[in-house]
Amino acid sequence: QGSGAPPLQAESSELERIVDGRKERLSREAFRDWDRGVKGSLTRHEATCALLEVFGVKPGQAELDALFLGAEEEGLRLARFERHCRERHLLRDRGEEVRDAFKAFDARGSGYISRERCLGTFATHAGFVPRDVVELVFEEIDIDGDGKISFRDFARVWNSAEGSTRVDLTESYALSLHEDRLRLA
Repeated sequence: QGSGAPPLQAESSELERIVDGRKERLSREAFRDWDRGVKGSLTRHEATCALLEVFGVKPGQAELDALFLGAEEEGLRLARFERHCRERHLLRDRGEEVRDAFKAFDARGSGYISRERCLGTFATHAGFVPRDVVELVFEEIDIDGDGKISFRDFARVWNSAEGSTRVDLTESYALSLHEDRLRLA
């Protein structure tokens, strides 16, 4: 902490592969929009405005300090600004992905997913998934058995799928649960 290191230690090529071109263009356009005098760099104020344009929120002082570490004299160059935006998009996307998926089930904003809501959502949007498979997965995620899945439990399962597709994970997970039940029966 406080070292000025980027928030995510990843190679540029990996970040470039993950963050889509639309976000890349948005970052470049914001840099150009706020590069007053077309000097090829941003002042702290210009960087604040550009980051606000890209992310919709004003960056904090610590974020700006880390971003400008060693760049105060010449200002913030495009390459460094783009790398920072890539890292920030990546961090933001990971958290938002799980929240958005949870909200798809918890449309009322109750903070949990009921068994009925889960079954209804799957029936409406993923009718190809058999009801008994949805039931099995729901029971496994609902650790305390109260008929509700909290965001924390949902995020735990969602994040455990890293490296697999969500469909592949759910399908193989449900099949293994089903096989275990058949063995016990």
